[in-house]
Amino acid sequence: MTKSRDIFLFAAACASLLANARDAFADDAAPIENQPVQDHVDSNDEKPPFTIGAKPTWYLMSGVTTGGTVAARDRGGFVGGEASLVRLSRGGKFFGFYGDGYYDFGIERSYATTGVELGYKFFGIDGGGASRIGSGRVEWGATGRLFLTVGIISLYGRYAIFPDPIEQGNEHVIQIGALVKIPVAIWGSQ
Repeated sequence: MTKSRDIFLFAAACASLLANARDAFADDAAPIENQPVQDHVDSNDEKPPFTIGAKPTWYLMSGVTTGGTVAARDRGGFVGGEASLVRLSRGGKFFGFYGDGYYDFGIERSYATTGVELGYKFFGIDGGGASRIGSGRVEWGATGRLFLTVGIISLYGRYAIFPDPIEQGNEHVIQIGALVKIPVAIWGSQ
């Protein structure tokens, strides 16, 4: 008798659980027209996921440069300014455009260079066209520079060539310098 009574109680408990489960899910089985309307959440309204690292951003930077011409017939110090528009991407890669102008006290002429720059984290390279102005004419050439940047300070080595110099011995120019550039505008950081 005890065995049949246990089976009966077990069956009754199962029936009760099924009845409660049916009642609990009855609202889900209701026709669509009886269910409440949910607000649609647009995926554009959601906040982007949390990320670590730089966001792709454009920087307009400007600053001062100084250094010395170490290889040319007329060696000397120089001082000037530089501006650049650079895009910093995820992973520390960057590319952009720069222009600078400076006066070299050794050759007593002004230089202007412009070109493209690119790099990865602390290291970069740039290059482009160069002009040397003075003594009644403009000398045209090309330039390239390797630089190491920490924060707003860059140390660099630059090579420039002027195929048709006014004075022989000044066609190849090697300079060592330092640059301090401050971001003055930022786009795309949001």
